[in-house]
Amino acid sequence: MDRKPVRLVLLALTVAAILAVIYGLGASEAEEVAEASVPVVTVTTATQYAGNSTINLIGTVRAFSEAAVTTETAGRVTGVRVGLGDSVAAGQIIATIENASQQAAVLQAEGSYDAALASLEQSQFGNAQSQVGVAEARTNLNRVENSINATVNSALNTINNTLVSEVDVYYNQPNSPAPRLEIGSGGNSRTLEVQRVALGDQVQGLQAYLRAANSNYEVTEALQITKEAVGSTLDLVELFITIFKDDEDVVRTDKFSNLRSSLINTELALNNERTALESALDTVTRAQLGTNESNSSAANAQVKQALGSLRAAQANLAKTIIRTPISGTVNSLDIRTGDFVNSFAQVALVANNNALEIITFIGENDREVFAIGDTVTLDGQYDGTVTRIAPAVNAGTGKTEVRIASESQDLQNGDSVRVNKEVAGDTISQVIIPLSAVKFALNDGSVFVIEDNKLVERPVTLGTVRGGSVEILDGLSITDEFVADARGLVAATEVEVIR
Repeated sequence: MDRKPVRLVLLALTVAAILAVIYGLGASEAEEVAEASVPVVTVTTATQYAGNSTINLIGTVRAFSEAAVTTETAGRVTGVRVGLGDSVAAGQIIATIENASQQAAVLQAEGSYDAALASLEQSQFGNAQSQVGVAEARTNLNRVENSINATVNSALNTINNTLVSEVDVYYNQPNSPAPRLEIGSGGNSRTLEVQRVALGDQVQGLQAYLRAANSNYEVTEALQITKEAVGSTLDLVELFITIFKDDEDVVRTDKFSNLRSSLINTELALNNERTALESALDTVTRAQLGTNESNSSAANAQVKQALGSLRAAQANLAKTIIRTPISGTVNSLDIRTGDFVNSFAQVALVANNNALEIITFIGENDREVFAIGDTVTLDGQYDGTVTRIAPAVNAGTGKTEVRIASESQDLQNGDSVRVNKEVAGDTISQVIIPLSAVKFALNDGSVFVIEDNKLVERPVTLGTVRGGSVEILDGLSITDEFVADARGLVAATEVEVIR
């Protein structure tokens, strides 16, 4: 039997078997590769994402109490009393500036002040020596006041005599509330009747005043009241004289003819009484001035002037002594002995480094998620508490200032720290998603949603970017699921979804 055909058959079977094995292995590997090429994506919603949202800010650490120490005058630094890092108390001297001329001015002002005080003492001694003259002036005043009674009584008697003997004869019932004039006086009848009533009331008031005072009245007032009564009586008499001169027919009967000429003498007597009262008033005034003790107003003025000059010199000297306005630690010191400094130059910085706060600024959209008392994280490891939020936007930054307190001992004044604020989902009403979920385009962008395990691109309208998040104004609701990370993905790709 020929063995060659058998060998060929066995070889063909062997090759077929090998090809079958190779094909099987290739199919498995292809299936594994195909299975490995399906991307895995994570989907979320805006509500779920908001619960894990974080606002990231940068803050600066500074002291609660901090003051820049500046010069008030220019000059050469003659001494520096503290060193960098020293603890100082409020009012402590930091440094001194050359002040020889200011010290000389203070010394000169002190001399002027002492001289003014000595002058005041001498003036006061002179006043004591002049008490004898004052006593004499008072005696003279008493003598003048004693003579006032006679002057007042004389004037009162003259008024009464004038009324009874010279005026009332022209009236019917002159002392009644409505006296009637018994002579024709043209249009002056009513005036004469009214003046008589007023004069009667005035005289009665004067008499009542003198009786109530019982001669112990205030002499100036008594003289003035009496002078006014004399003047009113004189006015009435002069009106009668005018009537008689203008019209001789005003007297209806001859019984008044003997009284006409006496009115001229009465006018003269009343004028004499008024002159006497004016003289008495002048005498009383001069006597009262004589009793005033000599004052030292000029000397007091000189003392005040000298004291003002002294205070000004002391203020100029104080400007050459640089002091710290607060207690704390000297964080910077920019002067040395021998340096020349200008006015209003900062030479030191003093702060209370044991009481620190963090200053940061937030945008308008973040304002709604910050409240006083909220907890934040500093540099990912320290806790902080929001203590103050500015009520208005800072003009320099265009943002709102936020102050945060922390008890961490590792923070240093002047450090920059990261401020992280966790945002709860129920504090945000807008649709907020991560930036990684957005495929940006020239205008707005899009996100991927899942339909039948495939990626579907959905256009969205973008709003404000907040840290690592962005607000969606349109195209996605709070409950819609979207792919959390769209980087490298292509629409219509079949994916494996993880929720």
